[in-house]
Amino acid sequence: MVQVSRYQLILMLIWTVLGTGIVTMPGTIAQFTLRDAWTAGFGLMLGAGMCAVIALAHVRLFPGRTLTQAAIDALGPVIGRAYGIWFLAYGFVTLAAIGREMSAFIGISVLPNTPDFLVSAIAFAVSMYLTYLGIEVVARVNEFILPLAAVVSPVLFLLAARLFDPSPFLPFLGDPAVDAWRAAVVPAFAYGLEFAIALQWVPALRTPRTLPWDIVIAGAISAVALSTLVTLTVGVLGEPARYLNYPVLELVRAIRQGKFVERLDTLYVMGVAITLVLKLATFQLAVGEAVKDVSGSRERTWIPVPVALLGWSLSNYLFRNVFDVTNFIVRAVPGYFFTTAVLLPGVLYGICAVQTVGAKRRRALRDT
Repeated sequence: MVQVSRYQLILMLIWTVLGTGIVTMPGTIAQFTLRDAWTAGFGLMLGAGMCAVIALAHVRLFPGRTLTQAAIDALGPVIGRAYGIWFLAYGFVTLAAIGREMSAFIGISVLPNTPDFLVSAIAFAVSMYLTYLGIEVVARVNEFILPLAAVVSPVLFLLAARLFDPSPFLPFLGDPAVDAWRAAVVPAFAYGLEFAIALQWVPALRTPRTLPWDIVIAGAISAVALSTLVTLTVGVLGEPARYLNYPVLELVRAIRQGKFVERLDTLYVMGVAITLVLKLATFQLAVGEAVKDVSGSRERTWIPVPVALLGWSLSNYLFRNVFDVTNFIVRAVPGYFFTTAVLLPGVLYGICAVQTVGAKRRRALRDT
């Protein structure tokens, strides 16, 4: 079995978080604060830290097992599968939100006359094929797009920096601390907790023991990238950033170089589309593993098709437009993700630790 290296894992985690983060987070943060917007991006580190602690407990208690496998092992087949069904609901709702974000973004930016359900159908079909090929293929595609991002992103940042105005950030740290905290809630408890999806990939990791550190590294890189992007967006657009669904898109559209270099938003939209498809693929991998564990199936080749079809159907059924998605992310996702990615796994590992201590005591009593 081909396993995923630490480098590939870190890239997968980065693109999983930034795939939708670079689309929605700058606008969400700007709704709460402008002066301190640059600090809110580092809320990702809080979410990454919580996921790292959960991952540390997982790899010590259940090495080589997925989260849903660990639940079945620790809680038994009935309660464990009920836990797996809860995880499946979380996975499908997340897939639906990602798919709706993508179709809305592509529709608004470049394909206004194309039905959203058709755009999302193409995205789910591509991600389904990647999932069918396996996690190693998804990891290699993440590696492939890194050089493209490493070349295009700095160029766009440097061109945008010429339009930067520091006045929206003055006075420095002038907003109340509560505004900065409210702006950091979504990065921390929505996107930051998405790092926990890696628990479903543990059997495919070459060095699962290093998973907590890999999450921390990916979180730090993602937080720096997000903070830089938010700072540029607010510095270039100013107050209008509060009222835009996709402020980064407007930032890129504002870039001009001479008479011939303009409309660089095409490159940005292409890059976002690629990262969103990869994010769909990573979540489909995790959901597929959960389906396999809950159903008790020995084969996983049949799983990508129903997972993609259900995710695509829900993306068009649960969310009517981009405002529904934004409202869901701001109001429901932080608590929902915290419960699913931190609280329930923490309870699971606590039960396992108590069981382990009890077993050791019983063995000690028998020996005496």
